[in-house]
Amino acid sequence: MDNGSARRADLLIRAQHQKHLQRPNILLARARRGQVDTDVLCRLVQADLLCLRAETVAYATLLARFPDAPSSELFIRLNDALRSRLPELERCADVLSVNRSGPPYQPRTFDAFAFPGTVSWVALHADRAAAALAIHTDFAAYFPLCQELVRLLDASGTDVPEEFRRCYDTPPPSELLDLAAEVVEDGLRHGDAADTATAVADLLRAGLDGFWQFAAHGPSALRSGAGSPAPAAG
Repeated sequence: MDNGSARRADLLIRAQHQKHLQRPNILLARARRGQVDTDVLCRLVQADLLCLRAETVAYATLLARFPDAPSSELFIRLNDALRSRLPELERCADVLSVNRSGPPYQPRTFDAFAFPGTVSWVALHADRAAAALAIHTDFAAYFPLCQELVRLLDASGTDVPEEFRRCYDTPPPSELLDLAAEVVEDGLRHGDAADTATAVADLLRAGLDGFWQFAAHGPSALRSGAGSPAPAAG
């Protein structure tokens, strides 16, 4: 593997990490204020189920587009990992009495569809380096944020079902992150543009904003007050 492209991939990943650290998270902000209740947890699970279904199709599409290693291994393992998580999310939905055909499918729920829509676009249009950097950005941000949410809920004494804690207090999948980094490197080595990869990863992070916004505040596409809603995290 070309050392120059490997260094470029590492630089892209570090840059994404810095962007994440600088980005506020609206759901964690609510948790710090003690404002996360069962309705918020239900919306988080609803949105996650919606995202998971979109992601499994997206990764299958990416596998069809990029069937050679190491890309193929990444997309196969991602799909397997998400499918194995589905029972955990469904147990969360059951214990929280989540209506799985509820708010995400009703009007004024654009936030809930921001991430699924973005990951679907990535599956159809992104090159290898861009798709892998976007996936790395997603996973590297999502899992620590969920762990921090559980920590904050525990610290505040919020009643959290054990099923929710087991599902969301999960460390980042280091092997998948390493494999995603390898695919970024491979794509760069074969001519994928670093600037494009960065732009697509930024796009996916923006899609994550809607995910956290929906979980924190529910199906409200029109915000009160002036200006746009504050960015969440991703």
